[in-house]
Amino acid sequence: MFLWMDLVALVVHPIRAIPAIDRDRRGLQGAIALGLSVLIPAVLAEVAAFGPYRPPTGLGSFPSLTTQGADIYARWVYQHRFVLPIYEVLGGLLLWMLAGAVIHGAARALKGRGQLAGFVKLVGFVALVGLVSVPVSALQTIARLSANPAAALSVASVGTALGIGVFVWQNVLLVLAAQAHYGLSTERAVTAVLGPVGCLAVLLFGLIVLAAIATVLIRPIGSL
Repeated sequence: MFLWMDLVALVVHPIRAIPAIDRDRRGLQGAIALGLSVLIPAVLAEVAAFGPYRPPTGLGSFPSLTTQGADIYARWVYQHRFVLPIYEVLGGLLLWMLAGAVIHGAARALKGRGQLAGFVKLVGFVALVGLVSVPVSALQTIARLSANPAAALSVASVGTALGIGVFVWQNVLLVLAAQAHYGLSTERAVTAVLGPVGCLAVLLFGLIVLAAIATVLIRPIGSL
């Protein structure tokens, strides 16, 4: 129950919630929060994987090569739809832990005082805020299982907008967490968080693109 109370507090009163979590919660509770933040979306993705294949839409104005590439990628995602959520769980855990370690190093380099274990606990609770988008993800799952592609597309648009908002808010919470845990000024906390997180985001995006291209080139796409 404490997790949901902390989740609400991080959304409504983050400035008060971050120091309270840093002071009162334990590392195991942060680990549980991090685990739920990646497992619940993965379960919804596994359920949505039972839906039928839908080719990409809205690509009529793009060159034929782009259309073919989008179709190949969509087929590849569909063929691996039951495995990808597992990779997303492992990748999400690794990414959050790596972000915590890198921010810790940057914060200590900026004369911050704090321990890695304590900050990783806060990172787990920051990741938990991603569950705000679970209701929309559940609607997306229902839309994918139905025979209504228009509904799936409209819900996906809402999910994308909400995902961007959650990502921005999580970065704000990371700044507040670094400021509270390491005793940094606002300027140094922003530097400690946004620099490493930006680098990790660019690196992750590049790795995903390279992995997708390599997989498509190495393994021929079979018929669905």
